[in-house]
Amino acid sequence: MSEIMNLPPMRREDHGKKTLVLDLDETLVHSSFKPTHNYDFIINVEIEGRMTTVYVLKRPFVDRFLQAVSRKFEVVVFTASLRKYADPLLDVLDRENLIQYRLYRNSCRPMQGGFVKDLSRLGRNLNKTIIVDNNPHSYLLQPNNAIPIGTYIDNSRDRELLDLIDYLDNLDTYENVTTVLGSRNN
Repeated sequence: MSEIMNLPPMRREDHGKKTLVLDLDETLVHSSFKPTHNYDFIINVEIEGRMTTVYVLKRPFVDRFLQAVSRKFEVVVFTASLRKYADPLLDVLDRENLIQYRLYRNSCRPMQGGFVKDLSRLGRNLNKTIIVDNNPHSYLLQPNNAIPIGTYIDNSRDRELLDLIDYLDNLDTYENVTTVLGSRNN
């Protein structure tokens, strides 16, 4: 089930940047199979042989967040979702191609009844790798690389991504992010 990883070598323009790994669902967006009055866009996904409409609500400030972090970080979306759902969603969410890489469920490690995003398999220096995820199980193997974020469903007053921009700007000044995040998370 678990596919392999190692991302391609870092692009020349990204050398010296840290790698920022972002979760998708309930971190950047919330998706629903039921119509909602306030969705931002819809995608159609094949599920069990049938086309299904998915209503997607973007977390407030997600566009601004992606713009800001793409200037300072190598940005990777790592989702426990299937590619056939995540790709069409990301194609709409990231029209400016600010996200360099996409990883899906097949790159996760099944552990303890869930999916774990093993950052050691990215082929990046863990001292310079950060994961932002609403599910602590996802970063079970590297908790000292994690910035926990609240689960997003539909709170229009949510400011977590906006607040995270400044925190990440500050974190970028540290040589080893695990010392900062490890002490913060313990």
